[in-house]
Amino acid sequence: MLTRSSDKKSATVTPSPTFGEQKRLVRSELGDAISLEDDSFIRSLYHHVAPESAIDTFLKKSRFYSLAQRRWKLPRSCSKLFDKDFHTPFLNVFSSIVKHFFRGSMADGTREVVNTHTVDLLHREANSVIHHSRPSLAIKAEGPSFQRPWTEPGEQRQKVGYSNIAACIDIYVDGNEPSISDQLVKATIYARQIFIHQPNRLFVRVLVLTEQHVRLFHFDRSGAQYTPLLDFHNDPHTFVRLVLGLSSLDESDIGLDASVQWITQHGRKVGGTLQARGPNGEDVFYKLVATSPFFCDDNIRGRSTMCWSVRDPITDEDLVVKDSWRTEDRPSEHLFMQDAIDIPGVVQMVTCEPDRCDTKSLRGFSDASPAGFRNRIETRIVMKAYGKSIRKYTSAKQLFCALRDAIAGHMELFKKGIIHRDVSLQNVLLGKPGAEPGFRGILIDFDISTLRHLNKPADGRMGTRSYLSVPALYSGKVPHPLPHDHLDDLESFLYALVHIMFAYDSTGAAHAVDPMLLDWEKHEDDRCWVGVLKEAYLTRRYVPRPVMKRWPSPCVDLIIAYAAFIQPLVQEKLGLNQLTPAARNGQEKVFASDSIQHYTHVLKLFDTAIEALDCPDTWRVVADPSYEVYDGRSDRSPPTVTFIKGSPSTAATGSNSRKRSPEDLDDQPPAKRSKSSSSHSLVPPVPRQSSRSCAPLPT
Repeated sequence: MLTRSSDKKSATVTPSPTFGEQKRLVRSELGDAISLEDDSFIRSLYHHVAPESAIDTFLKKSRFYSLAQRRWKLPRSCSKLFDKDFHTPFLNVFSSIVKHFFRGSMADGTREVVNTHTVDLLHREANSVIHHSRPSLAIKAEGPSFQRPWTEPGEQRQKVGYSNIAACIDIYVDGNEPSISDQLVKATIYARQIFIHQPNRLFVRVLVLTEQHVRLFHFDRSGAQYTPLLDFHNDPHTFVRLVLGLSSLDESDIGLDASVQWITQHGRKVGGTLQARGPNGEDVFYKLVATSPFFCDDNIRGRSTMCWSVRDPITDEDLVVKDSWRTEDRPSEHLFMQDAIDIPGVVQMVTCEPDRCDTKSLRGFSDASPAGFRNRIETRIVMKAYGKSIRKYTSAKQLFCALRDAIAGHMELFKKGIIHRDVSLQNVLLGKPGAEPGFRGILIDFDISTLRHLNKPADGRMGTRSYLSVPALYSGKVPHPLPHDHLDDLESFLYALVHIMFAYDSTGAAHAVDPMLLDWEKHEDDRCWVGVLKEAYLTRRYVPRPVMKRWPSPCVDLIIAYAAFIQPLVQEKLGLNQLTPAARNGQEKVFASDSIQHYTHVLKLFDTAIEALDCPDTWRVVADPSYEVYDGRSDRSPPTVTFIKGSPSTAATGSNSRKRSPEDLDDQPPAKRSKSSSSHSLVPPVPRQSSRSCAPLPT
């Protein structure tokens, strides 16, 4: 190992050219990481992988550890290395541990420590931007949860990528290491890609080393935590256990969920099974229809919803398995789905496992948890499979029948005391081909549903922003917002229809998106202003001439009548929103008492339109010569809401100034948050693509 004392220049940390952009990406989704106060967590890990005596024997025999000096044979100062190659000495130490303990075992050859500091490990992202990253070292793995990186035909095959990495390791020169904040960002980048490429991951762990110390970063669906520095020379046993644990043949040690298993051929996944609880409590091994989930949330922290297409091994029926992580203070989605059993127009649950795992146990926390930690519990639900997204309609009648039956299902849920709270195009599916009336459209996703009697206030931070009702959008500007009720969801159904009719034609073909919708999307982060724009739409009942031309007249009549029905009810609610609960004197209860009339009226509108669609000879030309071009002005219908002085948000702008509660944005799937509008509203009716899969999304 060549050194030269005269070389005082330190090695320079060179981040990826896209590090700044990736840093913004991961910081927005990770939240605050927890800094552990002591080293008890890192010392507690992986005691089962090797007994103390076996580690003692290795340390005595190892060419890379000196018992006399109580030190690994690493340079004391990497900055003095003649060739600046400080990765190879660390690679030798890691490799010696893996080779010694796995020699002659089943794991021999399936785990290899590789030098990746000059290798571009490609990322998968939802957008077209191609990122890459370069951890110093990586533990390359083979087994039922790993596969070699995908390469295009004719391209040189990559040896290592995030699809076959068990763990990443970063090495820095002591005294020249990045800040803990930047170390966390880099570790998060690696962890995020491992979660994306390995969909059965429960947690990811990343090691960061200098010449003297090691730090462990742990990532799960609650976010991240990291340990204080540990002197791995003085505590070689803990260090050996860490290396063995992160290289373990037992995939649960690495952080993988063994209930999902794959079959591989030539290093790539070709099939697999998913184990779930059957209707009678027995374990059922469902066959994976595809090797990747067809829906996945790429955020590390949050619900991290993932949906798999599976097939019943006995009946051969197609089913869907949904995995998600809820905060422990929230009810499980399956409780609402139990009440929805046998209700037409609503997704049907087959079975569930509401408490499969929690992040508290993954972090080794007992009853006491650090401040800022929110425990999340994994739920697995097996449910019936239905048709494609409602965006995939092929006729006006199919679309209107699907919405009509989903609204009818919503009414039956309301009768049982359930408020859905997240009506959107993502959450309505077409029924199976040839479905009977009542089953032609299916309402799905009860992640943020609630019970009516709880009277939870409308909250513009909950649900899918593009479809939120006007009262929900204004909720952050009034001190005592009314509860989210059935009218908020009926209004959301209207906006779902608006989004389709203003961007597509009656056959499902995409057209130029109307400027009004573009305006809604442009100001999506300013909830109050979007409320103003939607209130203006309801008042004007605006339907552009191009929309009138490409939709049959019964469809145009319905959307105008629907807006005319909703608008006065919205005005009533906004008026009551300005009053204190005492001043309202229970006036808001009239909405609930008239709820069935409201549903009946809306359903009648759809039934009339559907009946008329079967009689094209009765259609008329509806292009109105008085049509006016949308100019984005809201002065025709000034907002009813008054921003009360001293209310929870009296900022000058209409932005998100209301104080965030535990039930905040981090608990929402990414499609429900303010990201690219093209990801959920204004896109052609083609299958939405996950960054991990080529299959269409269900929601």
